[in-house]
Amino acid sequence: MSDEDKINSLFEGLILESEVSEDTQESEIEKNFRLLKERKQEELRQDILAGKKVYVLERGYYFPDFKKLRNHSVDPYLSVRKLSDPLEIHQPEFVREAIEYVKESLPHAHKAVDALASSDLMRLEFGRSTSFRPVLLVGPPGCGKSTLVRIFHQAFGYPSMSMNVGAMGDTLSFTGAHPTFGDAKPSVIAEFLAKTGTANPCVILDEVDKSPEGGKFGAVKNALLQFLEPMESKKFRDIFLNAEINLSHVRWVMTANDLDSVPAPLKSRSHIVHVESPKREHVPQLAKGMLRNFLEEVGLDIRWFRLDGIEEKILCENFRGDLRHLKNMVSIVLKEKMKSIHVC
Repeated sequence: MSDEDKINSLFEGLILESEVSEDTQESEIEKNFRLLKERKQEELRQDILAGKKVYVLERGYYFPDFKKLRNHSVDPYLSVRKLSDPLEIHQPEFVREAIEYVKESLPHAHKAVDALASSDLMRLEFGRSTSFRPVLLVGPPGCGKSTLVRIFHQAFGYPSMSMNVGAMGDTLSFTGAHPTFGDAKPSVIAEFLAKTGTANPCVILDEVDKSPEGGKFGAVKNALLQFLEPMESKKFRDIFLNAEINLSHVRWVMTANDLDSVPAPLKSRSHIVHVESPKREHVPQLAKGMLRNFLEEVGLDIRWFRLDGIEEKILCENFRGDLRHLKNMVSIVLKEKMKSIHVC
């Protein structure tokens, strides 16, 4: 059976529901409603055929009726009920412009930007979204790995969530917990898909090299493997729902300081990119981006502030290769500038 036949079969039941027998008398309002429903169904079918939307929840799965659930004052399925509907496949516009913007913001990490943009560039080439291979960014502390991922996905319009797995010993956050547990809930990944209505958001996993080796419910490093393997992620089974969810569209990006501490199975499933510490010649461009972000946070126009040659020189001379330290210095410079403007 072809993909189009499979999709048509999904809508067969919906179409039958909307059919009206010849003997039925329709009012004008009923007719308009039926035509609108049929048009929406056809638009949805076309979106799925075009790869713009996708069903991620196992077909035939139905969420329990909250009214029939006992011992629950709050609907335990509320955070994931939207998974019954088809989710959007986000397809960024102005891809090349976004790449240029991110590279300008982080001039020392061009290779990492190219790796994150690989699937988007493929879509421009072939006209259809392709799967995103998990990316593992490796570099020293303070080189901007996490900052890069956040800026990139913000520029491209992908919803993103960050999780620091460096001290995480609870794999149930990823797999979901059995309903018999007192605080049972679905996988945080499933919840994020439902919250954003997007099948291909970005999940950022920081410090995977520091993740504990073991835990009561297994090691996080091992639990991640099922998400990073395309065939397995298509049939991820959420323990809480006891249903399969297609997570193969999720964009997984991990960061690590020490590649040797990352397990071989995890490395083999990832595109490994080394991110070097920025150099002094990168400071003016990095500081400009930081200044812009500071001003946006407080709602001020960037045209009111500009780093002069003396300030840039001071920042360069005191730069230690750490973006966190540079950010603190830029913050101090900006506060001094704001004081002088206030005095005037």
